[in-house]
Amino acid sequence: MPRPLTSLLIAGALGLVLWAPSSAPGETAPKPRMALLPNEPFGEASNKVALWLDKKLQRALGRRAELLSRASVEEAMEAAGVERGSDCDDACLARLGSELGADRVVRQSIFMQKKVQSKGTVWLWTVHQVNVASGEPYGHFERMCMCARTVWDFIARQHARKLVEFDPATRLELGESAAAYQSAPAEVPGMVHVPAGEFVMGSELGEFDEEPRHVVFLDAFYIDTFEVTNEAYEPCVAAGKCRAQSVARIEELMGPKQPAVGVGFHNAVAFCMFVGKRLPTEAEWEKAARGTDERRYPWGDEWLPDQVNMHHDGDGFAWTAPVGSFPKNVSPYGAYDMAGNAWEWTQDWWSRRYYEESPRENPKGPRTGTTRVMRGGSWMYDVPFFVNAHNRSPGKPLVRKRYVGFRCAKDAP
Repeated sequence: MPRPLTSLLIAGALGLVLWAPSSAPGETAPKPRMALLPNEPFGEASNKVALWLDKKLQRALGRRAELLSRASVEEAMEAAGVERGSDCDDACLARLGSELGADRVVRQSIFMQKKVQSKGTVWLWTVHQVNVASGEPYGHFERMCMCARTVWDFIARQHARKLVEFDPATRLELGESAAAYQSAPAEVPGMVHVPAGEFVMGSELGEFDEEPRHVVFLDAFYIDTFEVTNEAYEPCVAAGKCRAQSVARIEELMGPKQPAVGVGFHNAVAFCMFVGKRLPTEAEWEKAARGTDERRYPWGDEWLPDQVNMHHDGDGFAWTAPVGSFPKNVSPYGAYDMAGNAWEWTQDWWSRRYYEESPRENPKGPRTGTTRVMRGGSWMYDVPFFVNAHNRSPGKPLVRKRYVGFRCAKDAP
């Protein structure tokens, strides 16, 4: 992955901040005076694409803010020695805004990468705002999408709304029940303990089905330390309780310590029942993967490509890797490989809008649906976004893919 995107991903941690209108009911908030820097292309993005999106954001911001002219912005950049594509940090942006008499300065970039394993192009449009008076970040937003070009008009309007309405005084607060990472009160072989408490689920930095960020309380539970392996799955097949894997003849996927892939949702459920467990809920999976600090990946916010089994990233594995092969790919609670290697089934039905209505305590997903939620990404993917801890994907329950496996969970006493 190119270094410019890496720095954007690292900068993407938002803590627990949300945005909200700051004016009182009935009042009209004054329009902020904003300076928008030219869009910067990275990866396979062209100047033409960057300019195309830049104009969309200019139009959207112009309806909500007092937007300084591009000519004045570029003149100030030249006077300050800020070249297009330079690494102008928050202090630099604040100085630039002060020279312009702006309230806020917005830096933007577009990263594009053609997918290796299937048709399509990944777009990642990032906007980062600085409050000129304080010199502090004032909202960082991303939108990853593989969608029709017409959708980017909506995304531009969404970016503009978030930038203008951002208010750091409005926060999602975690209560005292957001327990720190602690050892299990009782050992369960092959499982890690996740204590009861709150965490922030979802993200404003991903795709449309990950919003809104919301606080969830979960009872304590256990989750498997590793993905279920081929050698662990075999006794269930021998007992006639599980169906043989669809990839049984692919030698490269059938090592005893490799994750059991080619297993449909119903057989994942059957295996977990066979060993006295169950599939984790989607909320349980996410908390086990990222803990209570909203980390982007199980290990933290920094992208570590050599610690994830992905496609074309030099990790040393062309297919799935034996579980636990990457010592740093471990969650705050001690679960391994929750990023990459194999997608993992959860018990929830998938719905794009479920986060808008999910209960605060122990959510279990929609009552019905046609696809189930998968988490964690796999060895088939070459874009970091797909293996982060908040990304979710729908999977058809009857389909048995060579990149989909699972791990089990159980209630804590």
